[in-house]
Amino acid sequence: MTVKNTSSGAMIFVYCSLFLDAMGHGLLAPIIPTLIGELAGVNVSEAAVYGGAIVALFATVQFFATPLLGNLSDAIGRRPVLVTSIFAFGINYMLMAISPYLAWLFVAQGFAGLFGATPAVAAAFIADRYKAGERAKRFGTLGAAYGLGFMFGPTLSGLLAEWGHRVPIWVAAGLILTNAVVGLFVFKESLPESARKPFRLAGASPWGVFKQVSVNKAVPKLLLVVLLLHIALNTVPVVWPYFTTWQFNWTAREIGLSMGFYGICSIIAQGILVGKLSARFGDKAVALIGMSGLVISSLAFAFITSQWFILIFIFPSAMGFMSNAGLMSQLSAMTDASSQGAAQGAFSATRSLGAIISPLAIPPLFHLFTTPDNTLPVFAGIPFLLAALLALLAIIVMKRTV
Repeated sequence: MTVKNTSSGAMIFVYCSLFLDAMGHGLLAPIIPTLIGELAGVNVSEAAVYGGAIVALFATVQFFATPLLGNLSDAIGRRPVLVTSIFAFGINYMLMAISPYLAWLFVAQGFAGLFGATPAVAAAFIADRYKAGERAKRFGTLGAAYGLGFMFGPTLSGLLAEWGHRVPIWVAAGLILTNAVVGLFVFKESLPESARKPFRLAGASPWGVFKQVSVNKAVPKLLLVVLLLHIALNTVPVVWPYFTTWQFNWTAREIGLSMGFYGICSIIAQGILVGKLSARFGDKAVALIGMSGLVISSLAFAFITSQWFILIFIFPSAMGFMSNAGLMSQLSAMTDASSQGAAQGAFSATRSLGAIISPLAIPPLFHLFTTPDNTLPVFAGIPFLLAALLALLAIIVMKRTV
């Protein structure tokens, strides 16, 4: 089912919400090593472990909360769930900005994860509004909005950090809360009463929502690909600030600018290439091309030691995000109209599971291989070697089973 009378204001609001969601995360990336070091009194290698634990907490809570919120949006509509989630994200950044202790960062990110439904509800909004053949392109534009935020956030953070490493967090809080207020006025409901279904708690757990959308036997295989992909994709946001600080002695400015460039590449990949490649080769090809770029770039990051030459491979790394549009479109096509929120909740929950595993495994691995008094050889690129292997496995699974 599609809803043709959804206002352009609502569409713009959805794009802005994803932009600010990514911008907030991006603002944190350049300054989080310094903030953790200040609050915990540790070096950059140890800070990576704490940073990974914070990200893992957010992702763990989001993993359990997103299917519930996705199903809730199928029952009561997209508007109340999305606007509430955005307000909660703004409060999260306020808590982080005033944090006097490391524990506050954990509390704030746990609270944010509880309401981390923005990507899932935005995707369900697209599924409400557009026909199956148009969704891959629209999902790509959602990804481009996210990429734009991820470009703008680190770049702005690197510049604002000159006035203090908490200033970028205050900026994120102000912008996100302002957006939530705007949403109260411009975001019109996209899910008509006739397409809604009663909320069932059993179907709102991660396992329940997986069961709900797995009527089609190809769905679990597709979600396995999503899981492998997102463990690999999360390597850059999880470890890049610590890796470049350790390997190249970069400051918040250099980290912010490099991640801003990463965001630009993501916009080009998702906003331009997805639509063209999907129209010519299909959704599956889009996913495979994106994952291939991720394999190549991850191998380069693992072994290249030149800080300038490594920038060449940022674009193929960002191409990995193209895979999301192809995978989301395939999942949407496998699911009936009344379960689109559940389907995107399952996708987001799987993505969150990858975001749990990645920060729990990758920063400790980085710490293990960057501790000079360890019996293991020093090899800061080990996280990216693992990412390359996982992305390659995702390609194999998709080609053989989906």
